[in-house]
Amino acid sequence: MVRALDPPDRPLPRAAKYVWQWKPRSEGSRWWWCRVYHRSPNTPNGNTFRRFGPLARFDHHHEATPPAVDPTGRRVLYVGADLATSACEVFGEAGIAAICPQYRVSIVEPTRPLTMFNLARPGAAMQIGALPALSTGAERRALTQQWARAVYEDQPAGPTVRGVRYRSAYNDGYALALWDCDDDVRIVRAGGLQDLELADPRVFTRLQVAMTDRGINVTTVSEDECAGCRRNALTS
Repeated sequence: MVRALDPPDRPLPRAAKYVWQWKPRSEGSRWWWCRVYHRSPNTPNGNTFRRFGPLARFDHHHEATPPAVDPTGRRVLYVGADLATSACEVFGEAGIAAICPQYRVSIVEPTRPLTMFNLARPGAAMQIGALPALSTGAERRALTQQWARAVYEDQPAGPTVRGVRYRSAYNDGYALALWDCDDDVRIVRAGGLQDLELADPRVFTRLQVAMTDRGINVTTVSEDECAGCRRNALTS
């Protein structure tokens, strides 16, 4: 019997060796790190950090019920190591990718090396008193967010850490939860701004293959049919 993931015992113990650096890309790695997102007034592009939370697994926002704009300005951005990982994180729970014209993908890179707490490295989770399920398990978001706040505030891997590198729950690919480093993340511009509609023929076929291989059906819908667009219309 595997023990359950418990809340963090604060302060977290030191874990200085469990770090990884996200470095600026090479010209040959076109699809290395990207973000799939639904464009809205609050998310106008692929490198906009989210101030509203906590919502997702590694949101480090202050606890708020219901979620709200963080009072101290904490911000998070999630990116995946490739299109499949990023898309699975967006569409995996629903099991269907209903693509409207507002769904896009941005290829992103850091402007300088950024240090991550490397939860993807074996032993990292247990070093701070957690379990690998922190990254991949079906854990309560309130619990994983407690751990995110603990890593952010207690700095077990040092004060330069700007987020968490982890294995994604749906694709088992590498992903990053980036914290408060807006000025250090940009959209790649080699060959033009690399921010495209998912329905763009240069992306859509690749998306269909990746999602079909993972049991996720891909379809296209109008903005009127899109739940995300309807939510944005209600809140705008």
